[in-house]
Order: sequence, then structure tokens, then C-alpha cells
Amino acid sequence: MLRFGGVFATVLLLIGAGIVGCSKSSEPEKITNRVYLPEKIQAAPGEFFTVPVNFDNEVSLSAINVPMLFPSSLLRFDSVSFQNSRATEFMFKKVFAKADTLVIGVIDDSAAVPIGRGLLATIYFMVRPTAPDTTFLLNTFDYPRLPFSFFDLQLNPVVNPPNFKACTVHINGQTSKEGGGGEPN
Repeated sequence: MLRFGGVFATVLLLIGAGIVGCSKSSEPEKITNRVYLPEKIQAAPGEFFTVPVNFDNEVSLSAINVPMLFPSSLLRFDSVSFQNSRATEFMFKKVFAKADTLVIGVIDDSAAVPIGRGLLATIYFMVRPTAPDTTFLLNTFDYPRLPFSFFDLQLNPVVNPPNFKACTVHINGQTSKEGGGGEPN
């Protein structure tokens, strides 16, 4: 009986260590409908930076809308590029920008983005020269005219609506050394 207990304990230790049995599955990770930005971006006043907008889709798509908010008091929207986009074959690729809002939309009823993962677009921003040291989120918002959504090949909203993963942006703002705030000589 003691010998069996020792073997049993050894097998449990080996399983717990991941050496025997219970290994990770070799199946690929399940794709879900989502749009995601980089986790973090850092920039300084006067600098340009890019934000890749990536997406995963579990069904073929014929249209995608991604509305986003950004603080126009801190950032100047420059442009959007669809170079290397998974939707590069789509006939209509539009960007609407006004005040603190940006909407990226792609549609084509004669083409489809197959199931998969990859780039939708790259957004170019410039940090305003007067931007202070601060942190904020680039995030989506509820825009009824062009809602955050994926559309299937019949141009119906997909059954599983996409999720959105926002991006934290930190601006390494300029600190003034005037008025006695500088370092001692």
C-alpha cells in the first residue's frame, strides 16, 4: 500500500509540473469577433505616432464600422492608411473625422473578409505641442448613425457583436522650468 501511495504522489507531481498528461491543447485559439488596439502607446508633444487597428472575425464580413473617441485638445488627427489591411480589396474604405470623433468604415457587397485575424487600418496622430503630461484612453463610443459593428455577407449585423479593446496613451508632456521650478545651480 505504501508503494502505491508513493507512485500516486509521483504521478500527481509530474501532472502538476506539466511533464505528464494534462498538456496544453495543440488546437489553435478560438477566434472571436473583436477590434483591438495596442495595449499602451507613449508619445511626446510634437511627435507623430501610429495606432494599428486590428480585428478578429469568426464569420466572413462584408462591412465593418469602428467609431473612436480621441481628445482633440491633445491630439491632431492626421490620416488613416489601409495599407496591408485585411479589407484592402473592399471598394469603399471611408474615414469620417470631426472634433473628438473618428469613424473608420469599410464595405463591399461583392467582396468579403474571410474568417481570421489582422490589420484593419493604421491611424496617424500628432501630439499637440502644448499637450501636458497625461494619460487617456483611445476608445470606442455609441454612435447611432454608424455603430461599432461587423456585418455578414448579407449585410446583417453579426450574431455575436464584436468586443473592443481600448488603448492607453501616455503623453510625456513638457514641464516648465520657469519661475523657480528648475533645478538648483
